[in-house]
Amino acid sequence: MNSRHRGIRGRFSPLMSMPRLLANRQGSSYFDLMIKTLVVITLMLTVMSFLSIFTTYLNLNYVCRRVVRVVELEGEVSDRAYDVFYRLKQQTGLSPEMTVDEVDYCQDQKIQLRDTFTITLADSYSFTIFTPSFAPPVVIQIPMKVSITGMSEHYWKLPK
Repeated sequence: MNSRHRGIRGRFSPLMSMPRLLANRQGSSYFDLMIKTLVVITLMLTVMSFLSIFTTYLNLNYVCRRVVRVVELEGEVSDRAYDVFYRLKQQTGLSPEMTVDEVDYCQDQKIQLRDTFTITLADSYSFTIFTPSFAPPVVIQIPMKVSITGMSEHYWKLPK
């Protein structure tokens, strides 16, 4: 009857003393809570840093759409289009390069009604992985490129 409670190996076996050691866990829940909190905070900071990449891309897309709309209404890549580009560049804090591609000018940088053009903005985002105190930060450059095609809404009467 007594051998049934001692287990297979006997009274002083290491397997019999393990439950007593594991049962005495005073204060261990605090360490578990601290570790879980650190993991959750680290994950939240990682997600927030990745969201800034998407925000930058959305700002770049917004700037490109606005410039395309101005060129569509004006019918040319005018000073007004560049003014909108520089103003939005300053407001968003981006520093993209703008190129106008796939366009047939009818005269002096003017785009005829229903002719298409493409405006491309290219920029790069500096994603900082970590900043050690004894060295420069570890940074990854993420290239971003937005191309939007527009169609001129202005009719130019050409001289004969």
